[in-house]
Parts: sequence; C-alpha cells; structure tokens
Amino acid sequence: MKHPFKIVCVWILLTTLESLHAQEQLVKLAIGYIPHVQFAPLYAGIEKGLYREEGIRLEIEYGFGMDIFSLLAAGKVDIGLSDSDQLIIAGSKGMELRAIFQYYQKYPVTILAKANRIKTPEDFVGKTIGTPELYGTSWIGLQLFLEYFRLQNRVQIERIGYTQIPTLLSDKVDGVVCFFNNEPIQLKERGISIVQWDVKDFSSMVGASFITSTSILTKKREILSAFVRATERAVQFTMENQKDAFRLSEPYIGKPDVSRQGFFQKVLAETCHLFMVEGPYGSLKPAVYRESVETLLRLGLIDKPVPLEKLIQPLR
Repeated sequence: MKHPFKIVCVWILLTTLESLHAQEQLVKLAIGYIPHVQFAPLYAGIEKGLYREEGIRLEIEYGFGMDIFSLLAAGKVDIGLSDSDQLIIAGSKGMELRAIFQYYQKYPVTILAKANRIKTPEDFVGKTIGTPELYGTSWIGLQLFLEYFRLQNRVQIERIGYTQIPTLLSDKVDGVVCFFNNEPIQLKERGISIVQWDVKDFSSMVGASFITSTSILTKKREILSAFVRATERAVQFTMENQKDAFRLSEPYIGKPDVSRQGFFQKVLAETCHLFMVEGPYGSLKPAVYRESVETLLRLGLIDKPVPLEKLIQPLR
C-alpha cells in the first residue's frame, strides 16, 4: 500500500507546478531561420528558467525566410528576431514596428575570398562576387563594402542563393557575401586560406534585433518588458558561460557528433562578439540607428528619413 503522506506531497507538488505554469504568459517568438547555436541565449534562458522567473512561457516558431513583419502586424506572434536594416526599410513604408532589444550590436555580414585568388579589395575589379540574394541584409552589406572600397560599378555581382561555400571553392565566383559567424569558420575548419572583410569593421550599420508591433506594445508592454529583462540575463549568462550555454542548446539544435562540436562552439564564440556592447546587453543605441537611417538614404534603399521614435522602443 502506498504511503498516504507521499501521495499528498506528490499531489501538492504537481498542483503547485500546474499553478505556476498557468500563471506564465505565453510569448510567441518568430525566427526566420532554423534552430541554431547562434540563438543559444534563448535556449539557455529557457533551460535556466530565466523566462519562467519573469512569468513567461517562451514559444519559438521557426521558418526559413518567413515574413516576420507580416506576422507581427497580424498579431500572430508577439516578437520577431529580424534584421534592423529591414526594420528601417519597413518603417520608411509606414509599418508600425519597433525594436525592443538589440540582439546583434554589430553588423554580421562579411565578404570573403580564397587567399590564392584575391589579396586586396582592389583585386575584385573586373571579377565576380556572389551574393545569396539581390536584397536584404547580405545585399546591403555588399553595397557597404563596394562603397567603402570604391568598387561600385567595377565588380560583377551574381546571385548564387545560399551556396557560398561550394560556389567559392569551385571558383565559379571570386568572392562571396556571407555571415561573420558561419561560412568563414567552415572554410577555416577545412583548411582553406581565406581573406575577409567584416562590414562591422568599417560601418556602424545596426544588426539584428527583437522587434514587435505598436499594437502588441500597447496590449502587452509589461510582458515585453519582462522578456527584455530575461533576455538580458540570458545573453549575460551565455557570454560568461559559453560551454554551458552550448550544452543547454542541445535539446533544441540536436547534439552534434564529436567531429562537429568544435565548429559549433566556434560559431557561438564568434556570435558572442556580436553581443558585445557598452552598457547592458541588448541596449538600443539611438546614434547607431540614426546613422543607419542616413546610410540607407545614401544608398537609395529608403526615400525618406525615419524618426527614431518610429524605430525603437526601450523597455528598461
């Protein structure tokens, strides 16, 4: 016969857990990619209970190339992780969206080439650079590279989709546009000697942020503020405990085999460089947004300035 006291204790524990779960507010977050180690702070925050402590049950929805801004505008998700340059472009078109937490403080785009073909930016003259798309963050990063090194109209541009590594290795192009915390690491892991130019080294263009809509802000400001607090703690934990954050990410990204663990740990380490900021993690920097608006105007990607109050909403 089971001990009545034990049964009562178990019942109290389960009842308490159910009550706490019921008190948590569901927050839907959309990410236009697949589960990946670059999102380790989110996974660590969930596993460490940082979101739960703020009364949040965080649910992440993934979809490569999903239209996050439309989902936000329709109220189908509460927050989206997206590129802030696209937020500025959307703001210039009148979309009522706001960044509430700066995930990447630096622009993640890199232009790279094999070292045996290209030594300096000037070597690209008359050559071909492959880019995934002719729009979006990769495209903007390429325009910033071409502008800074005075290569506009002196280089051939080819759309190659997301085939940067095989296209580069087969010498179908002379350089590729990719991301600081991905393809360069893969190529170095293969022993390929490369040269790269990180856009963050010569441009202050704003990186990716967590974004919501003004409608959701009005209805859920308190829980969004709680999300910001929890995410700040999650990023800090990740910065200070990268190995633990990597381990906590495994239920979401899958446990890589031994041969791939080093690669993913390097991806996380490089991603952490993008989080670095003076002040609290996730800080929204008005000056950076202001300069980014001016840059997009200069590049002809927006046709009018966008006021800061139409782009960012600090919740601290």
